[in-house]
Amino acid sequence: MKQHAKTAIIHSFKKLLVSQPLDKITVKEICLHCNVNRQTFYYYFTDIIDIFKVIVFEELTAEIAQNRTFETWEGGFLATMNYLKKNSKMILHVYHSSYWPEANTCFTNFSNKLLNDVVTECVENMGVKLADNDQLFIVNFYRHVFNGLIIDWVSEGMKREPQIILRKLLIMIVGNIARSVAGFAKEQ
Repeated sequence: MKQHAKTAIIHSFKKLLVSQPLDKITVKEICLHCNVNRQTFYYYFTDIIDIFKVIVFEELTAEIAQNRTFETWEGGFLATMNYLKKNSKMILHVYHSSYWPEANTCFTNFSNKLLNDVVTECVENMGVKLADNDQLFIVNFYRHVFNGLIIDWVSEGMKREPQIILRKLLIMIVGNIARSVAGFAKEQ
């Protein structure tokens, strides 16, 4: 029964978020929509943005589960953009809300983890040593590129197809993660 309540809360939140801005959604409204009490809501979530973070983390992780490596990062990027486009009403309602800075931090943390895994794998495959601050520099650089492209795309209403953006991104950066690791490793 408990897991059913959590699922019902998430489903109600998503349904409400598709139809109205995030700033207009209240805990009371979610609870009424899914017929649970506030205590049950707060058992699972700390606040409204916490639901969004849980949804994004769980759903995006599932979408890109098999595309989290150095060899398959393009698939992960494309899966992320396709997820955002598929949920565009929900994402745009978050983007245009006062909660956007917190949501953006959630996306940043998610990207940092994924990119750190990719760079770590690249370092291991190349058999080189990389200082922690150099690895962080590479991760931050690519996070700014990827997240910047995605945020610009969201701010423009997600009109371009994700495959077009990925194709242009690949023209710009193919081979550069490995080249970055090799270049920083030489400086050691």
